[in-house]
Amino acid sequence: MENVLLLRDNASGRKYSDILLKAKSYITENYMQEDMSLNRLASHVNMSPSYFSSVFSQESGMTFVEYLTEVRMDKAKELLMCSNQKTSEIGYQVGYKDSHYFNYIFKKTQKCSPKEYRLRGKKVPEINLLQKISNI
Repeated sequence: MENVLLLRDNASGRKYSDILLKAKSYITENYMQEDMSLNRLASHVNMSPSYFSSVFSQESGMTFVEYLTEVRMDKAKELLMCSNQKTSEIGYQVGYKDSHYFNYIFKKTQKCSPKEYRLRGKKVPEINLLQKISNI
């Protein structure tokens, strides 16, 4: 009996792992869509929104919204460092139609504004360059 339960749990775990991979892949490909939602993602993996929300949280250790926000913030940080786009444009590119809301979420999750993040990042190469020059 224990072996049957163990096999069931392993099969169930693999099933959820596959669903989680499919969901995370979908988020990575579509995070910039401002209409990205739990309902849309649950439909993509053929589950009810409430059940999918529960599975996603249990399997990933974070909610759908937390994961989506993390993906969006990672891309926003990359764009802040690698482009000269306005922060409002970056916010729009990563799925926020309201630049004030993007700034609010960025500051809440990163503990600084997008502008401050960009300035800090640009100072790091300057410091490294000064260190290299002083070593000559």
